[in-house]
Amino acid sequence: MNRDLVGTVTLPGSKSESNRALMIAAYGGFPLTVGGLSDAHDTVLLQSLLQRIVASQRKDPLTVDCEDAGTVARFLMTFLATTPGVWLLTGTSRLRQRPIAPLVEALRQLGASIRYQDKEGQLPVLIQGKTLRGGAVELDATLSSQFVSSLLLAAPQWERGLTMKIHGKHNSWSYVGMTVALMRHYGAEVFEAETLTVKPMPYHPASYIVGADWSAASYWYEMAALSQHSNLLLKGLKMSSLQGDAVVASLFRGFGVETLVGEEGVRLMKTGGDSTVCEPMVFDFSEAPDLFPAVFVTCVVLGRPAQFKGISNLSYKESDRVTSLITELSKKYTFIN
Repeated sequence: MNRDLVGTVTLPGSKSESNRALMIAAYGGFPLTVGGLSDAHDTVLLQSLLQRIVASQRKDPLTVDCEDAGTVARFLMTFLATTPGVWLLTGTSRLRQRPIAPLVEALRQLGASIRYQDKEGQLPVLIQGKTLRGGAVELDATLSSQFVSSLLLAAPQWERGLTMKIHGKHNSWSYVGMTVALMRHYGAEVFEAETLTVKPMPYHPASYIVGADWSAASYWYEMAALSQHSNLLLKGLKMSSLQGDAVVASLFRGFGVETLVGEEGVRLMKTGGDSTVCEPMVFDFSEAPDLFPAVFVTCVVLGRPAQFKGISNLSYKESDRVTSLITELSKKYTFIN
């Protein structure tokens, strides 16, 4: 069987960068001038919903259906809370199970009017949008860094800006770093210390090029690791990325995949077979949870003993990723707890 992997891949734009740029443009009230905007469903949905919200003249509640997109729901919750109107924020049955209470509580501290319509702590919620002035807030970020990003993105437009004290574990904090970097690109003043502080300085228009998606690249790294030989060009990828998932390059070095940086992107090279290791590999996905599926499957297929940390929040994604992977892979492979 031929296990050589050779070719060129054009990756999609990062949906994480794209979604943040869309929110910044919406808060700033200016057209988005972006190259490489993601065509992922989450981004297309967010763009469509923002257009509907901004154009809405309805006095009765407008239903904002985020389908199964957690990022969309969390980012739009703050946007709707600070946009005059009445909004019913909802989604699929799975999205309605995902946590939102810390963000709701933080927004209420800032004066937002949000009421649960079914179960406490879950969508759907009825939001009476109004002008928020900002100020000081405390937030438990243990369950999602998206709660932090949602508030940060809105803060430059608020009269008092924002001073946010974070409680709990700082999981996926690289995504907060991405949010801050993009905010600064559009003129915001953000200060990171014991608290996160955003000055009341509205965004200004700026052009931006969305980077190729390192999360999507992880599955090509997986295929390279499972190949006998690999010479694969991933166009558009840059090591100097805002995306924390760029760490995938170092993670897969342990599987014999080398990353060569060039002008067109990065090249994945593998020249040897599937070398075996006796000592368990240890991975911590606290900062890059989206890399777990590709790394986990690679370890299972290659029979590599491994320990996985920082994966507790994966049960709150669009599916329980850990359980789903184990369930499917158990049909062919054996796991040891």
